[in-house]
Amino acid sequence: MIKEIEEKDFEDVIKEGKVLVDCFATWCGPCKMLSPILEEISKTKTEYKFYKLDVDNCESVPQTYGIMSIPTILIFENGSLKETVVGLRSKSEIESLLK
Repeated sequence: MIKEIEEKDFEDVIKEGKVLVDCFATWCGPCKMLSPILEEISKTKTEYKFYKLDVDNCESVPQTYGIMSIPTILIFENGSLKETVVGLRSKSEIESLLK
């Protein structure tokens, strides 16, 4: 199960290790389609921590990272943004980004 975080927790969860953050909204169809794909990947890519962030409940994260469309996946390593992926992607596309 991927843990949903709030904006106040964002900086803490990304600062150490490899982290994938799924920026989504509850009303977003493609976001709902992406969720089970990420759940599946999270079971095999155990070197990554997986989180979800509802962009409707936060202001600074979407502004800071230029999130204009959802779903947006942010991939961090030790607090540094390594990759931004916008839109619904296949399991293999996402797995290829998680090195």
